[in-house]
Amino acid sequence: MHADDAIRKRFHLTLLALAAILALLAWEHLNGGVASHHLLANPDLPAVSNWWGLLLVPLLAWSTVGQVQRRRARARVAPKFSPLAGFLCALAYGALLSALFAHGSAVVDYAFFGLLALALVVRLWHAEYLLGFVLGMAFVTGPILPAMFGALIALFSWLVQSAALAVWRKLRSRRGLA
Repeated sequence: MHADDAIRKRFHLTLLALAAILALLAWEHLNGGVASHHLLANPDLPAVSNWWGLLLVPLLAWSTVGQVQRRRARARVAPKFSPLAGFLCALAYGALLSALFAHGSAVVDYAFFGLLALALVVRLWHAEYLLGFVLGMAFVTGPILPAMFGALIALFSWLVQSAALAVWRKLRSRRGLA
């Protein structure tokens, strides 16, 4: 991809993410005001306004597109799983988790632990997963809390998979398979 095309694509996708968060904020503003959400849903803890999404979501989108472009430029072979597919899966998962949470479903606990299980085998530290998850959950919890939670899941995923890879390489080298 030509450098100008890459920047243009990055700019357009960032504008699309900005439009999505602006639409959410406009809807909230016209329906009782822009919401704030308490950390851990505890009123004793500070509340975070959804207005922060105007900063977070475009920055996350810009970063995500840049990371995907760099990964594609470094790749020797085509990826097994498209970044767009990863984004859409994370968007759907975030929307499902939000809907379950909003309706007070007991299934939300299983969906949460399912996300931890997914983190063991899927590279959830890739930015497209975080962006999709944040946008999927934004309509219920705003973008900030899912970004914080998603960042912890991404860190967990990276740590577990990096440790597993290190152990695997160590075992292979001891057996002379490397």
